[in-house]
Amino acid sequence: MSKVTQAHIDAYDELGTVRVPGVFDPPFVRRLTALLDAATDALRAGRFPKRTGPDPVFRDIEFEDHDGYVRLVNLMPQLPALRAAILDSPAAETVAALTGATSLRFWLDATFSKVGLASETATPWHNDECTFTLQGAQLPSLWIALTDVGPDNSPLQTLARSHRDRHRYHSTFLPQDKERPANYRPWSELLERVHAPDADIRTWTAEAGDILLIHPKTIHGAPPRRADQGGRRLAFTLRWVGSDVLWQPNPLTLGLAPFDRHPAMSVDAPPPEAVFPIVWRREPRSAS
Repeated sequence: MSKVTQAHIDAYDELGTVRVPGVFDPPFVRRLTALLDAATDALRAGRFPKRTGPDPVFRDIEFEDHDGYVRLVNLMPQLPALRAAILDSPAAETVAALTGATSLRFWLDATFSKVGLASETATPWHNDECTFTLQGAQLPSLWIALTDVGPDNSPLQTLARSHRDRHRYHSTFLPQDKERPANYRPWSELLERVHAPDADIRTWTAEAGDILLIHPKTIHGAPPRRADQGGRRLAFTLRWVGSDVLWQPNPLTLGLAPFDRHPAMSVDAPPPEAVFPIVWRREPRSAS
């Protein structure tokens, strides 16, 4: 049974982020943690199997491991057990209930493990959609807490209602020598907003098994871990592509995903399912 209530849906619509407690039970948390830890160990040892050929949707694995910080991206396409765990879980149902999507696809997954007290355990302020060639409200990040995340354990922070921005921000990761489209604002304005005296910054603590759903336009970040915090902070995130998402590249989107170069892609249209498979559909209601 879904843990999502109308209050959660209303909060997501209002704030651009919502916490739903207890979506994943302890056995799932242990299962996912074991899969992610084993993959990290295999990558460190150079034992993780390499992809045998190109994938039309997903880039190769990205792996950062330094100063108590591990960032692991695009693991799920190469780890069938992780994909199976997500498909067997309430993840898709939860995302659809909060966003209203009638179909969902997997896109980007990212694992973040933070230990120690280095400044690298902080996450700079940003929003996600500024670099994407895909656009739509149903492009959220499902953030799964696999450890308890208290106020000293690098909790996620968001700028409330920033998902209502009509414009996009010119990220420092994007080309700086190209003309900025009319709907882009300087990155400095994003930083000015979060540091303004009246900024409505929300801090999201969580327990293992809780989720946050983060709208693609929501401005967010995380402070570093603090001195009195032991253990680690482990989270798994998964970007979903819903039924309202269209392919809308422009000169300032990165266009790094393999599907961006696929000849079947059409501007202002959803990705063809033959290129980018749908993994979940809302079942039609039966006639009474």
